[in-house]
Amino acid sequence: MFGFKVGSNKFPYLERDNTAYAALRGEYTAGSASPSEKDYEENIFIRPVSRSSSRLWSCLIISLLITTNICTLFGLFAIRYLTTQLDAAESEYTPNSAARVETLPTTWMRLNWWTEYSDKNFTETDKLWDDINPAHGFIAMDREWAKSQHWPDSMHLPSDDSKNVYLLEAYHLIHCVTIIRKTFWEAIHGAETYTFNPPHAGHCIDMMRQYIMCKADNTPLYLFGDDTAGDEQYRKCNSWKALRDFATDHSACYRDTPPDADKSTFSLGAHFGFCDGGYDGLVQGERRGPWKHGVVFDGPAWR
Repeated sequence: MFGFKVGSNKFPYLERDNTAYAALRGEYTAGSASPSEKDYEENIFIRPVSRSSSRLWSCLIISLLITTNICTLFGLFAIRYLTTQLDAAESEYTPNSAARVETLPTTWMRLNWWTEYSDKNFTETDKLWDDINPAHGFIAMDREWAKSQHWPDSMHLPSDDSKNVYLLEAYHLIHCVTIIRKTFWEAIHGAETYTFNPPHAGHCIDMMRQYIMCKADNTPLYLFGDDTAGDEQYRKCNSWKALRDFATDHSACYRDTPPDADKSTFSLGAHFGFCDGGYDGLVQGERRGPWKHGVVFDGPAWR
């Protein structure tokens, strides 16, 4: 490159600049050979990357991205799974001493405000209630199996001490309902004596209160101001047949104290050895009464 200074003959305002310039890169000195094209490639320009190296770097970057994505997805699924397990553990916490039981099949059923169990024909209703056999709920289970299911220890079956005797909750409550009903109507009719001592009925009423609070059923019942709240509405119910069959399969062959027996002398052992053949005397109950509002959920209106 050349520069010019003022004073040149040809160009009065310019003069040649004799300043020597070195190459931009390299260590060339005055008198050395001129840099070759290879030197320019190595020192002045960036050496191009080969295709094989480019492919290698691309593969490494893609692999890194795939690995990162897989790890991220795995981490998200792991966090979600652990969160679900923790939530389930908190919501389904079971005390160690709680009895493990199988879940019964469910079915949708309409519950009626009036049935033959509440009809005004006492000849019919009294027989229906008297036919109920709550003793069907007494079962005998192998002691070791019961222990493995966290069932509490219980009295032994008189004829087989390898089995424990239990009373299923539903049959206990049916027993309570029969006692409450009988005591109620005996009081209404002015009976001088009661079949069951009133404190027994008081216990049963309290058991019903506790059970209702335990289940806390939140079914919304419709109202029309005529004392038929929820008449014929559907409820999701456990299968009574399945419960009856379970009790039949594991029956303790227990019977309640016969009406004509002296309760003070009727021994505990005398209750056993009387199998009922799977009969508990309970039916669903036919709809009775003049109520009409229950049909509001018939047909396509019900979803």
